[in-house]
Amino acid sequence: MASVNPLARLLALALLSTPLMASVDWVSALVALVLELLVLWAAGVNLWYLLKRTWFLFLLAPFTAVTILFYAHPAGQTYWHWGLIHISENSVQLALASLLRVVTLALPAVALFLHTDPTRVADAMAQNGGLPTRFVLASLAAVRMTGQLMNEWRVMELARRARGLADGNRFKRFGQMTFAMLVIALRRGADLSTAMIARGFGTGERSWARPSLWRARDWVAVFVGLAISLLALSAAVWAGTFRWFGG
Repeated sequence: MASVNPLARLLALALLSTPLMASVDWVSALVALVLELLVLWAAGVNLWYLLKRTWFLFLLAPFTAVTILFYAHPAGQTYWHWGLIHISENSVQLALASLLRVVTLALPAVALFLHTDPTRVADAMAQNGGLPTRFVLASLAAVRMTGQLMNEWRVMELARRARGLADGNRFKRFGQMTFAMLVIALRRGADLSTAMIARGFGTGERSWARPSLWRARDWVAVFVGLAISLLALSAAVWAGTFRWFGG
């Protein structure tokens, strides 16, 4: 998986997730989830490690399901009704489908881009995707600066505590620190922009230190993403559970 071009991973994810949004049913979501796990396992991804890194998905997904379970449009057999809460056969099916779909769409996104080097993504977008070089390099610089801004936040917080400025209202302190971080980010962005212009970034055709190669395995990854979505939707049509989104 690590050897697949980042642009191919992005295309595979788009071809996997976009068609699945056409239907809200539990069969297509379950089939897609099973196929995703099989493909990730065959590609060398440690599934146990992946599940540990995505524990928040399994914590947040049930909240979506519970909301739909309580407030979805009632249809079919009614199991329980109280006030605005109406649990029916339709709401149970929609809740199960939503729960599986959230996991199905979010899990491959985490797996495909776990520990991905931002520089490799930028190289692929510019060399293989044909995006403007200035836009790609500016985005890469912004991503690189994010970690430094987080360190700046911690240093600022320690400095305010040392000066006795951290004993007041938490919300007021958070607002002051957020404004200070905004000023720091704008100043650093302006300095970085000036430095990049001075070094000739975005002024013409440029060379690349690390060429981004597009190989046969990248086409395979894109095809697999499309195949999973098509097989999942075909299974839903065969099982009779296919229902258009919003229908």
